[in-house]
Amino acid sequence: MDYNKEFLKLAHELANSVNETVNRNFRNTSDWKIKPSVDEQRNQILTETDIECEKIMRKLINNKYPKHGIIGEELGNENEDAEFVWVLDPVDGTKAFVAGLPVFGCMIGLMANNIPVLGVIDQPVTGERIWGSKDGSYLNGKIIKTRKCNSIEKAICAITDPSMFFSHENIYSEIIEKVLFVRHGTDCWGYAMCAAGTIDLVIESDLKIWDIAAAVPILIAAGGKITPWEGEDLLNTNSIIASGDPSLHDICIEFLKAK
Repeated sequence: MDYNKEFLKLAHELANSVNETVNRNFRNTSDWKIKPSVDEQRNQILTETDIECEKIMRKLINNKYPKHGIIGEELGNENEDAEFVWVLDPVDGTKAFVAGLPVFGCMIGLMANNIPVLGVIDQPVTGERIWGSKDGSYLNGKIIKTRKCNSIEKAICAITDPSMFFSHENIYSEIIEKVLFVRHGTDCWGYAMCAAGTIDLVIESDLKIWDIAAAVPILIAAGGKITPWEGEDLLNTNSIIASGDPSLHDICIEFLKAK
């Protein structure tokens, strides 16, 4: 059996399964609430859409592959030590969703023995879907590649929120001054467009596994590189640098280490 093909088919089914729910609740001002957080620096928003969509996807996975594990942002972990583990972020970019801005996405990743092997980022409102695996990366069925850029000064950089750098304000200031320009509010689409060759860098902190698991195989299959600021363990870090050009990634790693 071609597991890559079989599992990618399920990933698309998972994305399709929540499209109607997301579109129905988009710009519904009664869909969300502020949830308690241990981090007083950042307001945490919870939507009913997050929970409803994760329940739908979990049910599909459990029915199709009951031995697979699941890690979800809203509903926790189950069988996370399994060979294959799905990583779900039903609405990555919750604040954009709540604000009525179509720059959020459903992130669906699959790990095999703790290595991200395929990912889907779906935007139901605009109808854009990007996915990647060992067979390449695609945007709405068209193969995509990263672009060459080996200069920080010429790089377009995506950072979802400046508050990610609350404990690294000096690094944030240096990035702003160094790169060509920064786009904020990108969430998962910063990684997606880095894979598609319109953004050169994504530098972020304060992340969880569901924020990056789907992005990793998409970006790598498109020709890019993604690692923590220090080291190589993507699953045990909260600070990520992604680059479309691997040579730019290496330059930026050295740049960050010097700060």
